[in-house]
Order: sequence, then structure tokens, then C-alpha cells
Amino acid sequence: MSKISFILHGKHRGNTKLLSDIREAFNSSYEIVFHFTDFSRHAVELARQAASDNSTYIISAGGDGTMNEVANGIMLSGNKNVKVGLLPHGTGNDFSKTIGATNNPDELKKLIESDSIKEIDLGLVHFKNTEGKDESRYFINITDVGLGGFIAQKLAGSSKLLGAFLTFQKAIITTFLSFKHKQAKTKADDFSYEGKILSYIIANGKYFGAGLGIAPDAKPDDGQFEIVLGAEISLWDYLMNLGKVRKCLKIDHPQMSYHTAKEILIETDEPLPIDMDGEFIGYSPMKVTVVPKALKFLCPLQNKKALHISAKSF
Repeated sequence: MSKISFILHGKHRGNTKLLSDIREAFNSSYEIVFHFTDFSRHAVELARQAASDNSTYIISAGGDGTMNEVANGIMLSGNKNVKVGLLPHGTGNDFSKTIGATNNPDELKKLIESDSIKEIDLGLVHFKNTEGKDESRYFINITDVGLGGFIAQKLAGSSKLLGAFLTFQKAIITTFLSFKHKQAKTKADDFSYEGKILSYIIANGKYFGAGLGIAPDAKPDDGQFEIVLGAEISLWDYLMNLGKVRKCLKIDHPQMSYHTAKEILIETDEPLPIDMDGEFIGYSPMKVTVVPKALKFLCPLQNKKALHISAKSF
């Protein structure tokens, strides 16, 4: 009998119904184990232990932050056979938009029964943690430095009563009002840049910020990142192009550029906060490398093909 370990955010208000729905969907066909997080990064420990305990599947039932921690725990376990899934029950749920995951346990069961697996990449980031020490960590969706890092730092531990999208938009606008473009020096495979930046985004998935399609060509299974460089972009530029970003379309602006790379080095004149999968993790400088085919991920059959299709460039 296959063992499925579900990792849930311990304080999620919808856990009671979610547990009931999972039990009803999977009944007695599988060995089901529930793990609940109690503190920040607890999901890393829980996923590592679940992978070491020979779980066949590990399912992240939460948001992008929980999914990030689960991915890190599995990588730390060294178990390359465990299969990973996502039941999006967080606030932003951005990676689920790229991978095509739904919050329906019955749909998840169908993926397991059909063995609908795609090998996806991860990114590995070397950076300075909040104590100024060297640290490394994997990301599954997007990491960025600049405006996004300041926003993640501002939102850390804050309430999201307005909902994920409005909370993030409010944070963008208020941060923009005091933000001064930062000096950076970057090198990425055959692309380099030195100058002021609003944001330097390294994308494995297409969406961040509660539904902003910032990286239309990003595919989490192609062995490379999409880089989105916003140089001297203003708040007006952002507002004028918000509609395109929400539709996951490229922005046609002289201060915006799109590139691909497998390894990126970013140095800044001052330590800048880093956003990783919606969480503030530490500061630049940072080195990012792709880890190809790192996870066996459950995703819909039609979406397995869609991962290879790039959005039309505008």
C-alpha cells in the first residue's frame, strides 16, 4: 500500500474541512499520514522525515512558502524516488498556476492513480542570511532581489485580510513611493548587466505576487531560468503595464529585458533583501544555479505538455 504524507500549515483555518475531504477522497486505498507545521521552516523538517520514512508521495497542502519548505526538505533527505504533489491552500498559490494543480483532493487522487509525473527543476541560491552568514536554499518558483525583496521583508508576518492580490498591490505601491533604484552588477551565462535596477527576477515558474505573470516564458522543466530584469522602471510604468502582467504577457519597455540562464551571480553596492517563493530569506550578494530534474512532480497530463509551450512575446 502506497504511503502518502500530507504536510499542512498548522494554523490554516480550513484544515478541518481539508482533512475531511482528503480522507473521503482517499478512503482506505492508501496509508495516509498528516503532518502539521508549528513554526517557520518546520515543513522542511517534516518533509525530510517523511522522505526518510519511505513515503511514496509527499503532498504540500498550503501556499508557496510551504511548497518551498517541502521541496527543501525532500532535497535534504536525498530521496530521489519520492513523488511530490501540491494541494494549494495558501494565499498566493502562484506555483500552482504554472504546474496546473488544483485544491481538489479527488483530482490529486486521479494524478496519483494515473502516475501523472513530470520531472521539474529547482533553483539553488547561495546568499547571506539575516545574521550575515553564508547559507544556501532551494526555490521552486521564483527568487528576486530589489523591490520584491523589500516587499517580502515588509509583508513578513503581516496580516492579509485584504486578500493576497490586494495586499501585495498595496505593498508594491507603498514600497514604490519610498524606493530608490539600487546599483547592481550581474552576470548570467552570456548576459551581463551593470547599473540601477528596480528588480532582478529569476524565474522557474511564471507567476509571483499573488497572480502576476511576470515570466511568460518560464518553464520548470527546461533546465534553465527565465531572467526578468526591470531597470529604471517607475510606478507609472508598473501601473500602465499591470494588465499585461496579469495576463502573463511580456512588457514592451526599453527598461525591461528578458533572458535565459542556468547560473546567475548578483552583486550589489549594499546588501539588498531577497524574496524567495514569497518569503524574505536574507540578503545579496547571491549566486543562483539550476538543479535539473530535481523533483518528480504530480501534474495534469494536459499541463505536462503546456510546460513546454512559451507565451507569445509582446
